[in-house]
Amino acid sequence: NPAPGQYGGAAYYTAFRQQRRPVENFGIGRTFKFKERASLAVRVEFTNIFNRTEVVTPSTTSPQTAPTCITANGTNGACSPGQTVVSGFGWVNTATTSNYPRQGQLVAQFRF
Repeated sequence: NPAPGQYGGAAYYTAFRQQRRPVENFGIGRTFKFKERASLAVRVEFTNIFNRTEVVTPSTTSPQTAPTCITANGTNGACSPGQTVVSGFGWVNTATTSNYPRQGQLVAQFRF
């Protein structure tokens, strides 16, 4: 319980919903028959068919923590106007993604 005249305990910033991240796969195939006992089955399968890029979950550090920036000499330090932010509450690392690029495979099967 908080002391008289004080608000509650530590802030809780990790309880938020994230965007929906569906997995979109696609496959199509065809079977060709040769006589009664022989057939050729051909199919193509894709993962992430629409090649959607999804960034990772944002940082959930305390919003009261000062962000970190790239300073003039290339090290990480305190931020000044016009510098590149590299960490802090709500920061998203756009260099990484949560999914893989579009991939596909072609499969052929001959039955006899």
